[in-house]
Amino acid sequence: MPGRERRRELDELDRALVAALREDGRAPNVELARIAGTSEKTVRTRIARLISEFGLTITATLPEQGRRSRMVYLLHTEPGSRFEVAEFLAARAEVTRVELTTGSADVLVTASFPDDAAALRFQVQTVEAHPGVRSVSSCHLIGEVGGTGHGAGESGPRVDTEALAALIIGPPRYADFEGLAGSICDAVTKGLGADRAMVVTSPPDLPRTAGNWYARGISERYLDRWQRLVQDRRTQGPIRRVWDTRLHVFVSDARSDPLVADAHDLVRQEGYISLLTLPVLYGASLVATISMYYDRLTALDDEYIATAQGVADHFAVAMARVLGLAPAPPRGSRPAAQGGATWAVGRDGMAKPTPKPVNVMGATRTP
Repeated sequence: MPGRERRRELDELDRALVAALREDGRAPNVELARIAGTSEKTVRTRIARLISEFGLTITATLPEQGRRSRMVYLLHTEPGSRFEVAEFLAARAEVTRVELTTGSADVLVTASFPDDAAALRFQVQTVEAHPGVRSVSSCHLIGEVGGTGHGAGESGPRVDTEALAALIIGPPRYADFEGLAGSICDAVTKGLGADRAMVVTSPPDLPRTAGNWYARGISERYLDRWQRLVQDRRTQGPIRRVWDTRLHVFVSDARSDPLVADAHDLVRQEGYISLLTLPVLYGASLVATISMYYDRLTALDDEYIATAQGVADHFAVAMARVLGLAPAPPRGSRPAAQGGATWAVGRDGMAKPTPKPVNVMGATRTP
């Protein structure tokens, strides 16, 4: 036929945009560009093509409130089967927690479903059908009474400005990468409320050594398997995305997010849920990434992310010096604040970061 031939297959970028629109059909193009790691102009062009050539439509639904089914299952397993059953169920997308127990049950499982029918199918077709399960009892979770409120839904971590000030204000002296990375992990765990942290000075598909990876609270088994998945191109992962885009990446629920495809079981085994990975920029060069892990479902607002990026910017010059990319300060001089972030004491007596203007998709703004 004359004219341009219609493309009949979706590529990786098309699929990423469709997945993002399934999550939020009202997401602006700038946000879609950040998620997909491309430009806003490319997003507009791709969406127009998906609509005209593939019939993409975005629909709206109004979910019935109060209908989601939250379940607890108490399992009796065959002798010697409890570990196999627990690992099998922990890899399921519906499951939110798996515990090994003693007494009246061998394994305790909590899970969430769109309705009671889905919960019943899961019990019959997945749990009871497993050859290692002898019997199962189930009950609905109705609501939480008292407690700390962690189960009430997403909430952001607490920023401890006093801890940040104590860790950041003052003359920094770092003899090597390990010392600097340890200070960064102190800042993000004690000051920014992360449960675990990792500092990486090279893309994750390059060999990992003690001089370019520093992790706190992350297991060696997790690091080894994660790197193999990235090298085999089975998942891109947040760190690789940050190296490609020089933009931060926030994953609200790593147990199901498509950015960590083929690694959801690994995330569940490690035990974290949300994560934020930040770029550490020295001029135009990305010298490292800082990853922050949260053990519960976490929501991060713009103010928190700007504060976290300010902390990353603070350490940028020190990181460049440790890596030999920036000259050492003159001997006897008092080092100034690192990177592009400045810190000031506000009216409340708390030290707070004042981040430098950030360029986001061509638009400069101060967080």
